[in-house]
Amino acid sequence: MIGMIMAATLPAWSAGREPAPASSGPLRPEQTLNAPNLVSLRQFNTATGAPVWPTPNPWYVLEPYQGTITRATFEKQLHELYDPFGAFPAFYDINDQRVVFYPSAKDRRVPQFVLNFAPAPTTPATSAPVTPRWFRTPEEFRAESRPLNRPLDGLRVAIDPGHIGGVWADLEERSTRYHGSAPVREGDLNLITSRILKQQLTDLGANVFVVRDSTDPVTPYRPHDFLPEAREMLVNRSANATRLRAFPPDKLNFLLGYRLNELADFLFFRCSEIVERGNRIRNNFVPDITVTLYIDATPGSGRGHLTDANANIFFVHGAYTRAEMCDAEMQRRCVYKMLEGGSAIEAEVASDIALTFADKTHLGPVKYGDSATTRQVLPGNLYVVARNLAANREYDGPVVCTEPYFMNNRVTYQRLLAGDYDGQRTFNGKLYASIFREYAGCVAQGLVKAYAKPMNIAGAPVAK
Repeated sequence: MIGMIMAATLPAWSAGREPAPASSGPLRPEQTLNAPNLVSLRQFNTATGAPVWPTPNPWYVLEPYQGTITRATFEKQLHELYDPFGAFPAFYDINDQRVVFYPSAKDRRVPQFVLNFAPAPTTPATSAPVTPRWFRTPEEFRAESRPLNRPLDGLRVAIDPGHIGGVWADLEERSTRYHGSAPVREGDLNLITSRILKQQLTDLGANVFVVRDSTDPVTPYRPHDFLPEAREMLVNRSANATRLRAFPPDKLNFLLGYRLNELADFLFFRCSEIVERGNRIRNNFVPDITVTLYIDATPGSGRGHLTDANANIFFVHGAYTRAEMCDAEMQRRCVYKMLEGGSAIEAEVASDIALTFADKTHLGPVKYGDSATTRQVLPGNLYVVARNLAANREYDGPVVCTEPYFMNNRVTYQRLLAGDYDGQRTFNGKLYASIFREYAGCVAQGLVKAYAKPMNIAGAPVAK
């Protein structure tokens, strides 16, 4: 059941929550540095200077990107990164001047949106189209002078501790115990790491925004709020939809049974919670990079199985499955993320974080490679793969999902149970520092590697 839901359109309540469009034309550095949030940057004008107002069409957020991408780049990125399984072309008509998006593969009467392409370059020296962008690339950040003891001075980092934890951990299916030990709730563990990471990044000079600092959901909604929508979704998917609609809601709830509550729970913690976290970032911050914190596990984790295996994996955005790419909401987010232009930054930052983890933990990668749900994005680097995860898709700007360690590895599990501590402790005959400090330290140093080396140190000559 959950597999079917993964490709479902986001709930109807999310309509109208998409941010206003980005500024037309390039943003000046002082605009982004002084802006209190993303929304404040996302107002743009027509050629006459008159403001352009949002419309009921959610594709409107793509309007600032008219003429900013060539057809060749559009098709290359779709084929290699975002739509490797080739499902999207059935939903659009394309030529050298524009691409027209339609609501379904069969209905081509009224287009949803027309995106005009930038002209193809006539010579290698032709300037690339200017894309509206409010985040800095690592190269742009490194070009600025910074104090030696604050290599990330001014870098804007959003941290999202994955999942919720606390009393919601069982509902999320992110609470596990082994051999009668205390339960391990991933949402709680990610929260510990985020607090340490925030302090480390702040000490390095970064401006840090943490999406949550408690085990309370960010979304104001709760599972019962999604029962009507879940009921409608299940009825729509039933071969007996007409007959089921004749039943009153209470009777229908009984007939649908556990599936109804399961879907309502899913809409709460996987859809509503993620969308609200994205809103919290764009309403309160202007990040150069967002890092989401998770901990991996093997499939046997949910059955209480411990393992000797251990590995790291890091995700960037892309690799929509065929089913996902047939969903209108996901199509729109896919095009938005492509036009936004953060994919190269995600790959660079994820690689530097991944290699830092590899040096520290000596763990190999989870060998996804090119699979049914992922695509390798860097030649020779199996640690970083593209996948259409909810946070990577719904959060604006470059997003890197960190998912190191197997939670049900025998040693990792002991380290997690030990909590945060000073110094080192012995597990399985070997000394280890706090796993939370190790996790946070690898992310922080990975960001230093990406954004500050080589860097321009204030008062020192620039290395050639």
